[in-house]
Amino acid sequence: MTRCRVAIIADDLTGALDACAPFAARGADARVVVSRDQLSGVVAEWRDAPPEVVAINIESRHLSADAAAAQLTSAFQALAPLAPGLWFKKVDSTLRGQVIAECCALRDGVGLPLLLAPAVPAQGREVRGAEVWVDGVRLADSDYRHDARSTPLLGPLDSAFAAAGLPLERIVPQPGMNLPHCDGVVDATGDGDLAMLYDAVLRSEGDFCLAGAGGLAQAVAQRLFGCLLGRRWAIASDLPRLYVVGSRAPRSEAQCQALRQAVPELTGLTPAELQMAAWLPMQLLLRPADDEQRSPAQVAEALASAAAAWREAYPSGLLFATGGDTALAILERLEIGYLQVVAEWAPGVVVSHCDGDAQQTIITKAGGFGHDQLLVELHGVQHAEPPYAVSR
Repeated sequence: MTRCRVAIIADDLTGALDACAPFAARGADARVVVSRDQLSGVVAEWRDAPPEVVAINIESRHLSADAAAAQLTSAFQALAPLAPGLWFKKVDSTLRGQVIAECCALRDGVGLPLLLAPAVPAQGREVRGAEVWVDGVRLADSDYRHDARSTPLLGPLDSAFAAAGLPLERIVPQPGMNLPHCDGVVDATGDGDLAMLYDAVLRSEGDFCLAGAGGLAQAVAQRLFGCLLGRRWAIASDLPRLYVVGSRAPRSEAQCQALRQAVPELTGLTPAELQMAAWLPMQLLLRPADDEQRSPAQVAEALASAAAAWREAYPSGLLFATGGDTALAILERLEIGYLQVVAEWAPGVVVSHCDGDAQQTIITKAGGFGHDQLLVELHGVQHAEPPYAVSR
């Protein structure tokens, strides 16, 4: 019988997947519940043999503080029967969403001091003086402060949390440090800082609940499950492939342009164009129209509907989705309850099996991550096969 060692609560789907990936990469049984509505059912199903790591997407990124806290509390109560050894609140590394409300709700539920460490040094996200920096620029001065749907939490984190009634001590990791048993915000400019932090947690006489991004998840996974397995997930070159890119982040735009240039035979369509097409291409890039005027939810639903039609034609094809709203809409349209995370193909690029079915693979990526050639590398252009199509 397995034991649930880590429970992760995330405010969006890609965040839940990113937090699970370091555990799966070390051989852990790691699963992500797609939405809060499905959590009670899968917990009941898994109760006698739970996964070692379970994450839940509570889809609270764009809710009010009170609503987000209520969503987290509900998820905490549903996961509690699994008796996880560690509670982990996944936060966005650029502090979008209701970071304070959700961290406070988890701390109240667990009843343990909170350690907040949102740094992801490998992706250029550091914490200095209790404040997030991105690529050497203070978050408050960076382009990330202009997020259209979710304004990030700006300024020193200890001040913001203190104003909400939860004072945080500033913690700077040191080798062999003795960690005070109190709520804290952790500076980190390298992966070693996060490793030292979790080593101190393990040595501490008292327990904590953790809040952080992918950097802290990596540190916890390494200590709990050891080294990486040392292999990269292979992609069969002859698989049908659908790239659904709902994100409008500049990096996603650059990745799409590079893919189209490297693979000129790849068909690029909008959902409306696909609906009118006589053929369903085996190799397809699906994107919203450049002049799209609908709401983000409507755009995601249109992309999901088109993706479902393609999936019906190519049931074992490889599906790639960029953007959390897009990926969630697709999974809900396909009626997927959970994702079995099997690999992290690259930082922020997560490979999963839908409902544990190895023949139903999806790869997800948050919009703002990855270098310009990422999709080209993922496509394996040097092994590309001539495309063919299925008649509608």
